[in-house]
Amino acid sequence: MDKMLVDSLGDVTITNDGATILDTIDVEHPAAKMIVEVAKTQDDKVGDGTTTSVIISGELLNLAQELMEQSVHPTIIFRGYRKAFLPCFLSVPSFNIRIGTPDNCAISFSHFNS
Repeated sequence: MDKMLVDSLGDVTITNDGATILDTIDVEHPAAKMIVEVAKTQDDKVGDGTTTSVIISGELLNLAQELMEQSVHPTIIFRGYRKAFLPCFLSVPSFNIRIGTPDNCAISFSHFNS
């Protein structure tokens, strides 16, 4: 879904790209700046998935905040996230679906959604 952004000068940008949206806003909070950097890195490296990466990052921050409210030290939370990274990273290829030609695309998509 496209979003219309209007800056302080009245210039209008219409986009559905999460990285573009985040790039146009000014953020001060360190966590918000980190999320903007996540989106930029995702866009630079892959060219897609910026919104997903922001949602995942935001949820990791929410969960970290809950743990800190339970008196878990941020260093311990960071260690846990680092420890969880490798198994998550190694499982990513199992989510890939090779589509191939445009003809196979419709077949793969219908199979994936059934």
